[in-house]
Amino acid sequence: MGFRVIRNSARTPSEQRYIWSTLEIWKKLPEKRREELRELIGSIADTAPEGRALYDVLVRGKPPQAVSAGTGVTLARIYGMRREFYDRCRI
Repeated sequence: MGFRVIRNSARTPSEQRYIWSTLEIWKKLPEKRREELRELIGSIADTAPEGRALYDVLVRGKPPQAVSAGTGVTLARIYGMRREFYDRCRI
């Protein structure tokens, strides 16, 4: 899935693009940065399935619809968590 601007986000489209690009090179990030991002995902998700769903969408680039079907987390919740991640992510 390619980059798409998240509406109603506190971030500008260019900031969102930067965050998306950072997630695209996940394996090349320093371990400390990956751990910070994992902690942010964990703080946003209320349950383990929500955490897995958010990780799959953000890091693995899986489509939200497929993740929702596989985890049982609603699309609205996935989109809301993704928006919150972008809003709270330290650039």
